[in-house]
Amino acid sequence: MEKTRRQIAREKATIGVYQNLLVESSLEDILTFLNEEKTLTKSEETMAFSRWLVETTLQNKESYQTLIEKHLKKGWKFERLSMMEKAILMIAACELLESDLPKTIVINEAVLNAKKFCDDDSYKFINGVLGQII
Repeated sequence: MEKTRRQIAREKATIGVYQNLLVESSLEDILTFLNEEKTLTKSEETMAFSRWLVETTLQNKESYQTLIEKHLKKGWKFERLSMMEKAILMIAACELLESDLPKTIVINEAVLNAKKFCDDDSYKFINGVLGQII
């Protein structure tokens, strides 16, 4: 099944946030990465969506981390998660809190990215955490 433009935009935004978490890539570096992605550059709307996800997530990083941590298993800290799990959860938190997209779509997209980028069972964990938000 071919990915939609929004799925690609979300995937690339997730990679950008991951780069920020892993090696502290700057917003400028991440935007350069996005501008090099051919699928994003074909559509202004798709590029704008991906850019919005990255910018909004990075601007609200601490509050999203705090929110996510509240919904982790007892005794777990945000730091315990893999960098990619953090990025996926923060992008999804951004969409849940800052957009009008239905919760089910946001969670489904996060699960798809978890299946692609994370350990085999991470998608279950991500689904559970996001299901408790909002």
